[in-house]
Amino acid sequence: MTTPVTTAEHFRSLYATSADPWHTADSWYEQRKLSILLAVLPKSRFSSVYEPGCGNGALTLALAGRCERLLASDFCDEAVRLTKERVSAHYHVQISRESLPEQWPSGGEPAFELIVLSELCYYLEHEQLRLTVSLSVGSLLPLGHLLACHWKRPFDDRQQDTAAIHTRFAAHAELRACAHYEDEEFRLDLWQKRGTGEAA
Repeated sequence: MTTPVTTAEHFRSLYATSADPWHTADSWYEQRKLSILLAVLPKSRFSSVYEPGCGNGALTLALAGRCERLLASDFCDEAVRLTKERVSAHYHVQISRESLPEQWPSGGEPAFELIVLSELCYYLEHEQLRLTVSLSVGSLLPLGHLLACHWKRPFDDRQQDTAAIHTRFAAHAELRACAHYEDEEFRLDLWQKRGTGEAA
């Protein structure tokens, strides 16, 4: 199993080779996935959004136009630098370096109307994933939305199966399913946090 240190070194080597290691600028998979993800969002604008694992900021830039406040983070210094450059004209966007779930913002207190977990959770070990599910739901405002989107194919760094990740979120008593998209490449699910006093 890949250790956190090895994973960090791997990401540093990826960004040392390319500022766009996943080809977000020219990959049809990335462009199509981004279009579908943005189309699934249930509102044109959100008051507050959190995007952990922001990478080089391709999705961050798109989300910046859909919200009043956006916090994005990554554990890789180069990813943070690239994202800051990409969104430098958007003063309502804050980029921070965070290792998750240990440095999850606000200690899980409700703060966000939307949380987007894109191509992130399969890098987490089992206990990290459990905490991420709990912290994500805890950080959502009542009736807020959580979106998870993950590639389905195998790769060397994968710690979690995509179906298992989404099943973990779907099983949470405070979430109800809103939308689902799946093809041979990726799976996307959108949930809404139940309102105060709303039964599961």
